[in-house]
Amino acid sequence: MLVWFALPGIFLLSWLLCAVLVRRGSTWLMDMPVDRSAHLQATPRGGGLAIVIGIYVFLSILASLNLLSLFQFSVLLCALPVAAAGFADDIRSLSVKIRLPLHLLSAFVALALLGPVPEPFFSGVVELPFVLMSALLMVALVWLLNLYNFMDGIDTLAAGQCLFVSGAAAFLLPASEIGLIWACVGLFVATSGFFLWNMPPARLFMGDVGSTFLGFFLGLLGLLSHFNGSLSVWVWVLLMGVFIADTTFTLLRRCLSGHSVTQGHSTHAYQHLARRLNSHTRVAIVLTAVNLVWLLPLAWLATVYPEYGVVLAISGIVPLMLLAAMLGAGTDRGARKGFESKDQV
Repeated sequence: MLVWFALPGIFLLSWLLCAVLVRRGSTWLMDMPVDRSAHLQATPRGGGLAIVIGIYVFLSILASLNLLSLFQFSVLLCALPVAAAGFADDIRSLSVKIRLPLHLLSAFVALALLGPVPEPFFSGVVELPFVLMSALLMVALVWLLNLYNFMDGIDTLAAGQCLFVSGAAAFLLPASEIGLIWACVGLFVATSGFFLWNMPPARLFMGDVGSTFLGFFLGLLGLLSHFNGSLSVWVWVLLMGVFIADTTFTLLRRCLSGHSVTQGHSTHAYQHLARRLNSHTRVAIVLTAVNLVWLLPLAWLATVYPEYGVVLAISGIVPLMLLAAMLGAGTDRGARKGFESKDQV
């Protein structure tokens, strides 16, 4: 099948685009370290552009082969403006007054295309009016892209999470959802091309073009599978559990302690862990173990017993929030200015 032959091409395209960004981005895409940075060397950013181009080339191939419906393709295209805003922000800081309305508009268009929200969305625990449910999902999509951006702070973390979520979703989706399965596989392959450049010591960072896009795109994949009844959105919540738990708890604790939610900081649980372990690689290994040993089995259970999706999601994420609290998430305890992990040069 032609699609199989396209996968190596997508990987190579992503890898080569990253090579170009590393070579040419040293003059206009440099990420200069600041006090809260986990790196001390100026490094090009914007590598997520390779993921964006790679996945949309692959989605176009899927659509041309009728493996991905025009409807699904249209919904997934709604992440493109998010990527564009992220890349503009990587080149030159873009005001939140521009980014936020664009993010909300992209979410609104996607939800308008998806149509009425299927019930029971909350596994029958509670039912909300259509307007309120749609507004909640719009906010959730924008929150997801932001939390993914917040978690892109050390080498391979954001890319590795995408590899896990896309790979696990491709495994858990039913065979009837061939289009979404291939979309997940394509995302896995396109991200792999970037991943090689982001391994410690990273030669290229994902940037906002990658982190915001991935959060939004994964959210769209989750909604597509939930709206057509093939895979509950709570399965996706579990697969994203590490990021959701860390960011939600960290910002909640900072907000309650009087800190501005827009103020830059380095107090996420993964950042505290990186300082303790003095290694980006070790943190990535720990979080991968949590994903495989804890969250993936729960996500599988949520596919078998979708009526317990909400309960399983809460059961999976709350313990991770407690672990985040134990690590000092949201506090300056043990935090110090930029550090060089042992796998950085």
